[in-house]
Amino acid sequence: MEILRSIPELEGLRGPVFLAIGVFDGVHRGHQAVISTSANHAQVAGGTPVVVTFDPHPEKVLRPQAAPHLLSATQHKIALIRALGVEHLLVITFDKQFAATEPEDFVGELVAHSKPLREICVGHQWSFGKNRRGNLDLLKKLGSQFNFDVVGIPPVKINGVVVSSTAIRHAVEK
Repeated sequence: MEILRSIPELEGLRGPVFLAIGVFDGVHRGHQAVISTSANHAQVAGGTPVVVTFDPHPEKVLRPQAAPHLLSATQHKIALIRALGVEHLLVITFDKQFAATEPEDFVGELVAHSKPLREICVGHQWSFGKNRRGNLDLLKKLGSQFNFDVVGIPPVKINGVVVSSTAIRHAVEK
């Protein structure tokens, strides 16, 4: 698996580019649905799938005193993603400067460096950009503006319970 460390490195990949974006702490079944959906769409279109994640966990930068206990350290998360057969992983350094990036600027940078960007796939509640202003609705508007598709993956449930990193943390704490 090729690990990229900056958005401009996307330029070296054959397009069209399909991005699965998220924190992916624990790489649970909900995360796997995002990643596999994006990879399947890329395969059908003859494109290149890329998983995009962040290090450290955004909460460690935004609210260090209240940051959640991680389900998987970065190297373990990378190993879990590799085990899914992912060929390209972009790990973006999440620091205060990146946290101040407007959502439109983040997406604009992805568009500028993906030749071309065909799709972004995220979880249904994913938020991004300064003050978490970016969400699925804004992403869809930007997709329309920049001519890429947006896929929001609905919640994955097991026995009627939504699978989420938060729910897994609560279960582990019990």
